[in-house]
Amino acid sequence: MLGTLIAQLDRPELTAQVLDTLDPDLAIAIEMRAADASMATAEFVAGAIRAFIDSADDDLWFQMLTVIRKADDPGLTAVQTILKWVATERQSAA
Repeated sequence: MLGTLIAQLDRPELTAQVLDTLDPDLAIAIEMRAADASMATAEFVAGAIRAFIDSADDDLWFQMLTVIRKADDPGLTAVQTILKWVATERQSAA
């Protein structure tokens, strides 16, 4: 589930579908992060998810597992949660 979704996140149409599931303000924040990095949104989202997977500590993984444990779509919920963290990180740094 999650692996399949992550492998396809560099496809703009899939990224757009994922962003449509987010709060509009959160989706805008992600698009702004991509623009700030001079990246296409799909490229940024895929990179952010991969960076999380490569570098998240045990505490973040535990938080993630807690969030997705009862989700109807764990893969989508995981991606949504990571993107929320990405947007929140930018907002707290601004």
